[in-house]
Amino acid sequence: MNNIAIWLILGLVSLIFGIFSRIAAFKEKSKSWWFFEWWRDFASYFITGGIGYFFVAVRWPNIAQLGSLSVSDFFLFFTFLIGVLGWLPYFIKNITEGINVIVERILTK
Repeated sequence: MNNIAIWLILGLVSLIFGIFSRIAAFKEKSKSWWFFEWWRDFASYFITGGIGYFFVAVRWPNIAQLGSLSVSDFFLFFTFLIGVLGWLPYFIKNITEGINVIVERILTK
């Protein structure tokens, strides 16, 4: 996974997707709000592209050779699917809030 061209392409595609998703959805917002939302979309698409690249380039040859999926492959695909649909930032936010609530309940007892 050290091929710089792949990472540059992922970054460029993420940049374009992030810009188009913000232009289409929120034209009349402030520039700072637009930049924050664009950055969140860019990071989400970049992470999703990295997961997809890892799954196809690294995991798929092992899956094809062994003929079986592991639990981590299911979680990778699930995270990739959430990222492609655009829900990755919300998913991460909800997981971290859930962890905070659990830790808070444990520490207050």
